[in-house]
Amino acid sequence: MKYLLAFGSVVQWFIAATQPTWQDPPKLVVAVVVDQMRADYIYRYWDNYGEGGFKRLVNEGAFCRDAHYPYGPTDTGPGHASIHTGSVPAYHGIVANDRYVRSLGRTAYCVEDTLAQVIGTGEPAAGRSPRPLQASTLADELERATNGKSKTISISLKDRSAVLPIGRTGDAAYWFHGTTGFVSSDWYMAALPSWITAFNTLNPMAGYMQGTWDLLLPAERYQFTDTSHNAFERIIPGAEKAELPLDLDALRMESTAGEAFLHTPGGNTILVDLALIAIEAEGLGADTITDMLSISFSATDKLGHRTGPLSLELEDMYIRLDREIERLLKGLDAAVGGNYTLFLTADHGVLDVPAYRASKGANGGYLDLRAVRADVEEYLQQAYGPGPWVSYVNDDVVFLDRTLVRAKGLDLAELQAAAAMVAQDVSGLLDVYSSSELERNPPREGPGLLLARGHHVQRGADLYFLPMPGYESTFSVSRGLGADHGSTWTYDTHVPLLFFGEGVRPGEVLRRVAITDIAPTLAMILGCALPDAAIGVAIPEVLR
Repeated sequence: MKYLLAFGSVVQWFIAATQPTWQDPPKLVVAVVVDQMRADYIYRYWDNYGEGGFKRLVNEGAFCRDAHYPYGPTDTGPGHASIHTGSVPAYHGIVANDRYVRSLGRTAYCVEDTLAQVIGTGEPAAGRSPRPLQASTLADELERATNGKSKTISISLKDRSAVLPIGRTGDAAYWFHGTTGFVSSDWYMAALPSWITAFNTLNPMAGYMQGTWDLLLPAERYQFTDTSHNAFERIIPGAEKAELPLDLDALRMESTAGEAFLHTPGGNTILVDLALIAIEAEGLGADTITDMLSISFSATDKLGHRTGPLSLELEDMYIRLDREIERLLKGLDAAVGGNYTLFLTADHGVLDVPAYRASKGANGGYLDLRAVRADVEEYLQQAYGPGPWVSYVNDDVVFLDRTLVRAKGLDLAELQAAAAMVAQDVSGLLDVYSSSELERNPPREGPGLLLARGHHVQRGADLYFLPMPGYESTFSVSRGLGADHGSTWTYDTHVPLLFFGEGVRPGEVLRRVAITDIAPTLAMILGCALPDAAIGVAIPEVLR
């Protein structure tokens, strides 16, 4: 009999050990995006991180050390859409933060919706919704799998970073609006819930801009204390200089206080406060139906654009963010009992300030978009007659006036090729790809392949630029201040990727994976359908 009992115990152990994770999914999925966080920030600030934040995710979770964006442009809107759809701009349709719309003759914001209305501002505000998104997200599929019983909520300082993660059927997206606090859209609800209005009342922005922002740790613990970098930084709105300490009380009194706040550590603190309140108020993870909470930290991007990735201010912000991540994890442990799955990544990386790189003898410079536009327009007018032929230039793309092309009976591919030939002579430009080339004969490798994945047949541009490594495209070449992103080079594509919690096998993944693999991996843990346009694949090393 004892042998039968022992055999039965072995069978029970084997069944439990081989039971698919999707049969017992986590109560809560937490998506964390740190805007503009490069992969090397994990290593760069490691010694100053505490044990409970980034280090806990690395030591107890699955660390994908070579995760990249498989497309260009690398911007916030496309990044958030790609993380959550498992797809690329060519399919999900979010091709830029602001895309040029030929039929309107103007740019349209990536979550712009003239049929929607922002609620909670107390004044008219441009409509926001996920209407421009053309593919489902993991949150959409979770909603479908549970017949709408899952609660899917997203929060961020930026509207696009709140709206896109939960797709078109998510329950609520909240973002920060000046001194008002957190707002939403009537796409989701008719009025803000009481817990949001209470939060806005009890946690005003002013409360997060008190005293002085100085170094959290002794100065000798920091790497980037070289003040020569300050000359290449842009000053935070309302501040007098580009360095710490920063008088937050004085900033709070300025008319630019709302914008300045977005560049301070308080912008991260307020999101963790809101996330913990949301978990309690909405009962996230409180029952057997899996819920989802998306948190996107935007202050890292706002500050990073102004100071660049080699600044003391950014170093201190990440050390402080590490403590906020620890606070978030402790809150999740207490609220959900550890029965949650979390991933952390970034929506893109960033280039060091090109002028600073050049000052140190490294490759770096600027691609003058004004010169590109002028040269292309001049050539096309000489070759094909009066224009204007160029409708829009920005963010490494050119839109030609296709109405004029058709009216003159010209071949679009021929015109694009001519424009590309002229543009290639501009200093700082390595290569140019036309939409005709990307659609008919797309490159099979390298940056050209990434640009092809970022080109949408209806929404895409006519020309796509590939700046030289270390070069930034700009209309203000003489500026030489601040940092930017958007390219297909590794400083923009390589981001951290960490999985943690229920259903995750701890360890390192050293092979290259794509950001589009995140949603399929989570779908395997949850046992729901993949987002409909997903091109990524589940990462088996991550799955328990």
